[in-house]
Amino acid sequence: MVSVNGPGPDSEVAMDALRGTAKGAVSLVAVYGATAFDLFHVGETVRADFGSRDELVAHLSSLAEETRREFMERGLFSGLSPVQNSVEYRFEERDGYGVLQVYCGGRGMLLFVEPDESVEPLVKTASQLLGGV
Repeated sequence: MVSVNGPGPDSEVAMDALRGTAKGAVSLVAVYGATAFDLFHVGETVRADFGSRDELVAHLSSLAEETRREFMERGLFSGLSPVQNSVEYRFEERDGYGVLQVYCGGRGMLLFVEPDESVEPLVKTASQLLGGV
């Protein structure tokens, strides 16, 4: 299936790379562009936490829109940390998960990981998968 977000990382390659980088569980992976997102992985804990697929999609849509607004329209603000010139990210604990949002080259990746996960290695892996440096 072709993504509405254009060419991007293969979901199996992305999941292998992210699981190889993360020390703990990767509970959710979504890749998003300007208008839509593709779910690469939804773990059992995330499925259990959200009553239905529609509820999960609505929650993720809200997070993706929030990130698009911050990263694309307003630029870099406090609370966002630059890793390299073209990569921006935000990490916060939300709903019992570490929520990592990485933006690189007009595309973003949303990850739900363990709250104490080491962020920098995941940012580097995500940015490489998104086509960054």
